[in-house]
Amino acid sequence: MGLFGGNKEYTPPSRNKREQCWDSRDIFFECLDKNNVINALEDKHADTIKKNCSKEEVNYEQNCAKSWVKYFKEKRVVDFKRAAFLKEMEERGGEQLPFPISKN
Repeated sequence: MGLFGGNKEYTPPSRNKREQCWDSRDIFFECLDKNNVINALEDKHADTIKKNCSKEEVNYEQNCAKSWVKYFKEKRVVDFKRAAFLKEMEERGGEQLPFPISKN
């Protein structure tokens, strides 16, 4: 018996299952892109997602672990903000520093 009363041991998803998850995630995110939705976790987008991307979202949630679904939705927002920030800095003439920064 496990710590929380369960007998079932955790089995990580196979390579095939992970690829299935990533593919369904990509299809769902393409639908979000078509509907100008960046943050699928915001309530204000719930109707748009339900109307236009419900099939893709259901497929995504069926093919991925619940924690992965949340993680990828959050990561999408972070990636978008990062890309927008880098684009803005580039437009302002900013340059990316080399890493690690040498202390000459």
